[in-house]
Amino acid sequence: MKGNEQVVIDNQKQREWIRVFSALASDARLRIVMMLSGRSVECQEILDRLNLSQPAISYHLGKLERAGILIKEKNGSRNCYRLDNRINGLIEIISKEDTK
Repeated sequence: MKGNEQVVIDNQKQREWIRVFSALASDARLRIVMMLSGRSVECQEILDRLNLSQPAISYHLGKLERAGILIKEKNGSRNCYRLDNRINGLIEIISKEDTK
């Protein structure tokens, strides 16, 4: 994008991105997203790595899933989570900006 060019997105896309960014506006949820960057993680690993209760983790995972940020997959009897591809792309862009 150059100079005065304006990005225009339709109302539905705008509402989707508002849901995404609203869901990311939490320290715990942002830490979960960064933990999942580029990989799939079992729920138990998320629970082990964050200093939060199981109900709190479930709440945050549910909020991220409803926002379209996470995709839940079954691995036998265990739940695994991975980031939606567009969110992985967003994390990559942010990570590249941090290295400049």
